[in-house]
Amino acid sequence: MSLSKKQHEGFAQFFEKPTREALRSLIKDNIGETNYLDFKEEWVPFPKLAKHILAFSNTEGGAIIVGVKENDDGTTEPIGVQELLDKEKISKGLAKYLPTEIIWEVYKFAYEESEYPKLKGKKFQVLLVEHDPQLIPFLCLKAGDGIKENVVYVRRGTSTTEATHDDLQRIVNERIETGYSSKHVIELSEHLQQLKELYRQKESRESSSPFSSAARLMAMVEGDKFKDYHDFISDLIQKKKQKIFEVLAL
Repeated sequence: MSLSKKQHEGFAQFFEKPTREALRSLIKDNIGETNYLDFKEEWVPFPKLAKHILAFSNTEGGAIIVGVKENDDGTTEPIGVQELLDKEKISKGLAKYLPTEIIWEVYKFAYEESEYPKLKGKKFQVLLVEHDPQLIPFLCLKAGDGIKENVVYVRRGTSTTEATHDDLQRIVNERIETGYSSKHVIELSEHLQQLKELYRQKESRESSSPFSSAARLMAMVEGDKFKDYHDFISDLIQKKKQKIFEVLAL
């Protein structure tokens, strides 16, 4: 998983390797909710869950731990969850709100026994959200209860909220710093069609040479000033192949 900022050490370790032991330490020694960590007593409705995921993805990643109650004084109490949700069910519920590029994962943890007595016999689920600065900002795809279409959400302190002008400036600058190009990328089918046409041109030239002997003699005399059309097409074919490899991430 990808997490870009320097979080509380215990959380950073859990995010990197989400094990039962790491979660136990995180719950036992937690420092309360932050802009990268949210506690829920139980699963919230999908529109609200999507809102939190969007906010984490636009604000350097984070996690939602389900089964932990936050008290009025800011302390937390591990109460566990009654029902563990399957990722497939969660995915279907979130699909209409989230861009497919957002990467998130759900983990299940059960403690039949534990060195920390408050966890014994309880179950928890954790939803981790990655941060990819090359693709931000992520916008909500569809309006729902408490969530608006085409709005950028961010984490501010312990809250999920709509992005301000300053937030958007920060997001845009972060993406620019990655050097990732936002220019239009030709669809794979277009690249393949262009490659096909280049091969057609090459085969056509090979079957009927366009240059006379005199022209070829002139090419030899002028050296680099003259480039054979056949060689030019061959170079284009190699470059187009390379571009297709990049599109396919090969």
